[in-house]
Amino acid sequence: MIRLRVGSVSADAIVVGAGICGASAAYFLAERGLDVLVLDRAGISRGTTGRGEGNVLVCDKRPGALRDLAQKGRELWESLGQRFPAARVTRKGAFVLDHPDGSDLGDLEPALTPGMRALHEPGDLQVDPVGMTRALLSDIDVRAGVEVTGVAGGAVTLSTGERLGCEHVIVATGPWAQSLTGLPVEPRKGQLVALAAPPGMIVHKLIENAYIDSVEDLDQRLSIATVIEQTLDGDEILVGSSRERVGFDDTVNPDLSRAMIDRAAAFVPALRDLPARRAWCGWRAWLPDRLPAVGALVPGVWASAGHEGSGVCLGPISGLLLAQLIGGEPLVADPTPFDPRRFQAAARQTGPC
Repeated sequence: MIRLRVGSVSADAIVVGAGICGASAAYFLAERGLDVLVLDRAGISRGTTGRGEGNVLVCDKRPGALRDLAQKGRELWESLGQRFPAARVTRKGAFVLDHPDGSDLGDLEPALTPGMRALHEPGDLQVDPVGMTRALLSDIDVRAGVEVTGVAGGAVTLSTGERLGCEHVIVATGPWAQSLTGLPVEPRKGQLVALAAPPGMIVHKLIENAYIDSVEDLDQRLSIATVIEQTLDGDEILVGSSRERVGFDDTVNPDLSRAMIDRAAAFVPALRDLPARRAWCGWRAWLPDRLPAVGALVPGVWASAGHEGSGVCLGPISGLLLAQLIGGEPLVADPTPFDPRRFQAAARQTGPC
């Protein structure tokens, strides 16, 4: 544990969480001239940011506020990618497989099952979220090994009992956000498996149409929907994905890995012949209305949380929106659908009389 003293730090804003959401908020606040301190109990990208696939997708979102935000987020990623080469922003495009409005695109993705119909979203991106997070934080004071146990307007409280003062506190702790914010954030477990693969076997991000339904499913039972993607380095294909509301359980289930590969092979038959290298789990920050919470909780305390499986896509645009809200600037997007206080209002309406 790194011990901090109030006198040893000076910050206009303290960001709790050093993943892509926290890093983005910190970067855009620092860009506006604020002194920013980032605190994380583990370190940069040691939570959910480093466990996902690194996608910036519009194709998996239905029309509405979330898709609109994702489109702006994709544009921002491309802009940031020009500034930070370490993010390796790559416009691969995506196919939504077995889509009712799709067409046969086998000439663009030869590994697909012959006759498979798909919807093409050419603008979707593959990125290196860890590279981006580190780049965003390269000129910002980041303290790892620091556990925050409480936040309030003007201060954060550490597990040591110390209080650090500031003007703004931003909570961006992903699936762990409930304890500091009171928001109904839950960890939604997902499992991925990596297969050894020849370079160039899969060109696009491939997503089963049923994946869109699985994101919106409120059921706590296990669900599987196929996602397939070749890594940026090209030597592996990632296969997923699963969803379970089982808390912070990171147990890898070999039977589930096999089930995901079998399901994915219905779309790309050659996957059955590739050896599995590794499998791992992560947690999506899930909110019951399936929209992120970006904005003020109480005066001086802000949140960027609940992005479910779109934290990489929406992290930078959420950070920019927060910085604009804090600075009183024109806003890149309408914040109303994402206001964290919507849950406080719902609690008042359904609470005891």
